[in-house]
Amino acid sequence: MKVIGLVANPQKEAALELASELADWLAARSITVLIESEAAALINRMDIAASEDEVSSADMIVVLGGDGTILRAARMASPKNTPILGVHLGQYGFITEIHPPNVKEALERTLRGDYQVSERLMLKAGLIRDGREIAAHIALNDAVVAKGPLARLLRLHTYVNEKYIATYAADGIIVSTPTGSTAYSLSAGGPVVNPNVDVLIITPICPHTLNARSLVIPGSESVQIVIECDRDEEGMMLTIDGQSGIALQSSDKVDIRRAEHPAKIVFWDTWSFYDKLQSRLRWGERFSE
Repeated sequence: MKVIGLVANPQKEAALELASELADWLAARSITVLIESEAAALINRMDIAASEDEVSSADMIVVLGGDGTILRAARMASPKNTPILGVHLGQYGFITEIHPPNVKEALERTLRGDYQVSERLMLKAGLIRDGREIAAHIALNDAVVAKGPLARLLRLHTYVNEKYIATYAADGIIVSTPTGSTAYSLSAGGPVVNPNVDVLIITPICPHTLNARSLVIPGSESVQIVIECDRDEEGMMLTIDGQSGIALQSSDKVDIRRAEHPAKIVFWDTWSFYDKLQSRLRWGERFSE
């Protein structure tokens, strides 16, 4: 590896301090370092400032932050097939692989070629209005169709590969990747899925029925959601990874399917997903009084 990009959460002091330290450490090893302009300005390193496109075109991206920063970096990097290494500086860290004290050791191993890459399914969510796609976004965790804070229940006509499945009277629907199964989908009652399994998960949000459950479909299939409400309620949104949103109207159609390029996550421990279930979610833990 000759060029490494740094993506640091500009809101986290620890992330910025580590970015500055790693920039010097990598440069001492003749590695070209690129960092996004906002973070570069905050650490007074405009000499290595670069655009988002330049950072995402590096040989690897090191992400300093929490899972939210990883989600943004994955959307940047996946179209370029750039692997990303996550450093845990957040709360849960389900996607991040290493902790700050181990980052230099991890980078040394990476530079030697001693690492593996997990290819994570990404979603492409397209918004179709009046028969024309007016917006399309990619997501690592999920694409969510949901009502606004004051809107009534939506009627969400749901299809798989254009075949009608059900109409949910609900607050919304989550279409999740396996990586996103431990995020919003889990909170809505969806299953936990190993990120190496090739599936999509459809989970209604607060459905107005007792017989609506999550549906798991092959990753090769697609989901279509047609929105129906009595009038165009304010606040209806298609939300991507919980970070960006597109306003929806009644009769809009949202098409969600596998994106062309997966996210490539650098890792070492094959069993780390199960370890994280125990350490982050306290999976199966019994509490004493």
